[in-house]
Amino acid sequence: MDTITHGIAGALIGKALFGGDEMLSTRPMNAKRVITWSLMTGAIFPDIDVLRDMVSHNELLIVTWHRSITHSLLCLPIFALVLAAMTREICHRFKWEAPSFAMLTGIYAVGILSHILLDLVTTFGTMIWSPLEYSRPAWDLIFIVDFTLAGLLLLPQFLA
Repeated sequence: MDTITHGIAGALIGKALFGGDEMLSTRPMNAKRVITWSLMTGAIFPDIDVLRDMVSHNELLIVTWHRSITHSLLCLPIFALVLAAMTREICHRFKWEAPSFAMLTGIYAVGILSHILLDLVTTFGTMIWSPLEYSRPAWDLIFIVDFTLAGLLLLPQFLA
């Protein structure tokens, strides 16, 4: 699944399940907007592994490294805790309202989990048990970029 669709899905989950608010607004930043931004960030975070691909000279790195440790169910709690701590620090520095640390950790966990599950439905698969096992389970339901699914996720955003 492409990163943009993951971000759209994350923002939608933030609004639908956690009472998040619109991301871009002239109003001051509040906890509901932090929720939406956090879930969207969590939903795109696992694709941070492509940065290594960009600086590497190994053309096969995308096949061997992409969708490994950052897409791992085993590492998900660690990433959720780190992202929640970073968000609390940013909110503290800018004096923004923020959800509790526990809630932010849960929000990031849901965002990262949504990314992992959406990548599982693609033909490429995802190394969900990394670093213990490097197999690529794949449900093989859609191609990596699916405009129909992206359009379906955008529809509620536009209607809102």
